[in-house]
Amino acid sequence: GLWTVFTLGGVGSKAAASPELSSPLANQSLLLLLVLANLTDAPDAPNPYRQAIMSFKNTQDSSPFPSSIPHAFQINFNSLYTALCEQQTSDQATLLLYTLLHQNSNVRTYMLARTDMENLVLPILEILYHVEERNSHHVYMALIILLILTEDDGFNRSIHEVILKNITWYSERVLTEISLGSLLILVVIRTIQYNMTRTRDKYLHTNCLAALANMSAQFRSLHQYAAQRII
Repeated sequence: GLWTVFTLGGVGSKAAASPELSSPLANQSLLLLLVLANLTDAPDAPNPYRQAIMSFKNTQDSSPFPSSIPHAFQINFNSLYTALCEQQTSDQATLLLYTLLHQNSNVRTYMLARTDMENLVLPILEILYHVEERNSHHVYMALIILLILTEDDGFNRSIHEVILKNITWYSERVLTEISLGSLLILVVIRTIQYNMTRTRDKYLHTNCLAALANMSAQFRSLHQYAAQRII
């Protein structure tokens, strides 16, 4: 059912190399949900699936739904967050994350308040880091997710307080200890350089610079390598 869609086939299971094969029902259900949620509104009625996506709340939220939202429901945000963190290797899971952050203020507020934001941000950074292996749509979605997150000053402050150890997938330099904020800067700058030499996509370039600009007022205690790359 809908819960299977939002938990992407089971919270707590290890992410497989090919998410489509790990849970075919969840994968197909998610694709169907995304199609339904993006249908055009009827002339006399808004899309009920989009309304539901935009308005659902956490099961711990006891406040009543407005009477103007007939299709609202509640799910466990912690389970949803965990599933989204585990499944970002698939395009459709990243699209769901983007959709929720962009359209559902309850989800966006919850995620920005998490104290383990690195669990969500690191998979997104890996998508951008391995830009050569990803399709352009997946890269764009990952970048827009970062852009949405960096619009929040609290997020921009907190990422410099999260210290990461041994980022093995970053191969340009051994990073034994670095803040999440410094790593984010490094990956975005690397994406800019890749774009300048390979794809020359104006949209990608503009949004990378916008993400850096959003974060710039909160830069502090940057890793030496990140500071060098900015220059």
